Amino acid sequence: ALLAGDVDFISPVPPQDHERIRKNKDLHLVTISGGRIITFQLNQKRREEFKDPRVRLAICYATNQVGIVEKIMKGFATPAAQQSPEGYAGHNPALAPRYDLEKAKQLMKEAGYEDGFTVTAIAPNNRYVNDEKIAEAFAGMLSKINIKVELKTMPKAQYWEQFDQQVADMQMIGWHSDTEDSANFSEFLTLCPSKETGYGQYNSGHYCNPKVDELVLASQTETDVEKRAKMLQEVERILYEDAAFVPFHWQNHSYAGKKNVEIEPIVNVMNFPYFGDLVVQ
Repeated sequence: ALLAGDVDFISPVPPQDHERIRKNKDLHLVTISGGRIITFQLNQKRREEFKDPRVRLAICYATNQVGIVEKIMKGFATPAAQQSPEGYAGHNPALAPRYDLEKAKQLMKEAGYEDGFTVTAIAPNNRYVNDEKIAEAFAGMLSKINIKVELKTMPKAQYWEQFDQQVADMQMIGWHSDTEDSANFSEFLTLCPSKETGYGQYNSGHYCNPKVDELVLASQTETDVEKRAKMLQEVERILYEDAAFVPFHWQNHSYAGKKNVEIEPIVNVMNFPYFGDLVVQ
């Protein structure tokens, strides 16, 4: 419809069509980093190995986020080392992807797992952009530190029931903050799971750090914006150092329109374009 001139503005734009739009002199494309983090969780209840932070760190060091973004996502994502994307209160600029295969191997050796072990993993194949390919690449990366991954992928219609049942040792989940705030990531993904409160509902890794819970819950009532941001940034630092989960990237957002449609001023990381401010020349 956009190429035919029937509409002025579309979102999202399929990555495979970006080049067609870029080459069209009557159209323009805008892409920005998004807020949905793609991760794998490591189930510490199912696997004794995952209780050892050195093993979790080894897995993180063995994961090449930048490579996945370049090769699989074709640059249409932002490599991540934390939950909070730039622009969110808890984004900690000091945290960066840490791919280092030799470091990963050393940590496995220190933990007593130099010879590795076998784990199961599940991922959807039609929920996130390139989800199946990402999972396959991740499995390949872990093989380099002697972790054999028995991966099963499935349509999202079947996936979430399997996820909730925690049928595998490692499970993929993506998350876009419901409230567009950093605390929401942790409330669902990294707080100690509790059936009474509902916190940690999607924490299939069973990661649990009382300090993280304390900071996130305190942030809910903290009205000093700067103080609250520091609390949430501290949460991200703890999760990073604990290797609470394996981060991959934030999916990018994409918008395209006719040349006379001013897209840039109205788009943002939260994926809520302010159409009231849209200018059509």
